Amino acid sequence: MQMKQEKVKLNTPVIPVLMDTAIAIRIAMGAKMPHERALMNRSDLWHKIKVLKGGQFDKDTVLKGILKAVEPNDLIPVKYQVCGEDAYFVARNCGPALEMLCKANMIIKNAKGVAIVLIITLGFATIEDLKIHIQPLLLTALTKRYNPNEKSLNLESFHTEPDVDKTIYCPLSQLRTSNHVLKLAKTAIATFEHLNLQHNELFNISAIENSELTSIKYLDLRYNNLLNMNTLAPLKNLEIIKLWLDGNPLCENYSTAKQYVESAKRYCSHLKELDGVSIVENMPLIYKDYFPDDKTQHFAHTFVSHFFYLFDQLDRTVLRGLYRKDAVYSFSFAMSHNIAQKTGLNQYTFNRNLLKKGPKKNTCIFFGQEDILVAFSKLPRSYHDKSSFTYDIMFDNDKYIAFNVSGLFKKLSSGTNILSFCRTFILIASSDNEYHILNDQYHVWAAPNNITPDKIVVKHVFENETEPVCFSPSEKAVLITRIRQITTLNKEWAETYLIAAQWDMRKTILDFMKDFKSSSIPDHAFVS
Repeated sequence: MQMKQEKVKLNTPVIPVLMDTAIAIRIAMGAKMPHERALMNRSDLWHKIKVLKGGQFDKDTVLKGILKAVEPNDLIPVKYQVCGEDAYFVARNCGPALEMLCKANMIIKNAKGVAIVLIITLGFATIEDLKIHIQPLLLTALTKRYNPNEKSLNLESFHTEPDVDKTIYCPLSQLRTSNHVLKLAKTAIATFEHLNLQHNELFNISAIENSELTSIKYLDLRYNNLLNMNTLAPLKNLEIIKLWLDGNPLCENYSTAKQYVESAKRYCSHLKELDGVSIVENMPLIYKDYFPDDKTQHFAHTFVSHFFYLFDQLDRTVLRGLYRKDAVYSFSFAMSHNIAQKTGLNQYTFNRNLLKKGPKKNTCIFFGQEDILVAFSKLPRSYHDKSSFTYDIMFDNDKYIAFNVSGLFKKLSSGTNILSFCRTFILIASSDNEYHILNDQYHVWAAPNNITPDKIVVKHVFENETEPVCFSPSEKAVLITRIRQITTLNKEWAETYLIAAQWDMRKTILDFMKDFKSSSIPDHAFVS
């Protein structure tokens, strides 16, 4: 008889309950309300959260406010959408978080301090009625962000991953989410030694220990919310060789570099490099690169990546537009003519000599963009290894920036050689937040003896590769307008698609058509 009663109870249809501020206050004051509490704590039900006038704010602002209100409990927003003035999403298995919202009287504040009112429909749907498959989305995102050649997993700003964000808001700052994502990464993809967790608003990294990621040697935790060095305790049993902590509040706790290093080594005893600085014992701190600030670092990395991608193309005229009309370029080569001839480097033997007198003094100095491009066409095709690059910012103000980048490159035509290079750029600011090259000094010499051609693997087939292009704000605005004209998407969605495709028009249209055919684009994404 008891078994029959339980069966009847399980087959009883779920009756949704609208939970507004009045009901929330009663629950917060301890009222029994068994039906509401039972629904809140069932893991097989979806609850619908309505954000009154949520359409006035961007998605990130709304959801960050809600997640902050329910800390330290978990709530994973799914299928966020705006309909009219209001916003909606569903969530499940979040009883403790709903209790916290009740205690807040269903009123939370966003990052700007603006009050937002919520209304929750408990038991909106069962997991059978509303089937949402999250696992395949996460697997796709993790596979996309895994680099097998470098054994690296890049989870930077993971909650913004387009393939995931369309369906689920997945911030790694929630412990349950980070546990699940990292455990999935360990079981579903190959072993990785590099893990990038930048910009995830992490308060702790216990998910690394919980997921038993014992293979990690290089860990990037920059720009999170780690308050104290003891948050590194989960790393004690790992052989972390390189660690990055820049941009965390804990960095402000130390008055000297020595204290900072010693504190980090309490938790990472195998550490050899901290924040890009060598910390080998009995040696002074050795900086691989010099950047005065994060903004300049980002600028230099972006410019150099873009420049050498274009410079390494078969047709170097794609560099047209980067140099000012009055730009100056010079080339020098630090190997003797005889050695160059024997090693297949005769194409580099022309050389600059500023001290030389006579008509040949300026043989390897080129003036103006067109002459510079002609000079580039006479150099062998190359592949510059970005992993070997070091940077030195020498001068930076609002108008000019001068910096040096050096490293290794592989000569790809007329035989294969590895060479060292040093390139000094002076850039000048122009309108629309753009910079042009005013001076370019290129110096080439022999690579270290232990660097053989097999040490640098050419990772890209350039002709078939799509590389992100650096667009100015006005150029991006033009692209957004064109995508809106083609797709009838609203501005926000057009920009989202372009960012996901790294501002590649062709890929943006292909991605849109794929989603359009599968009916996965909500109605509110289009211009009404």
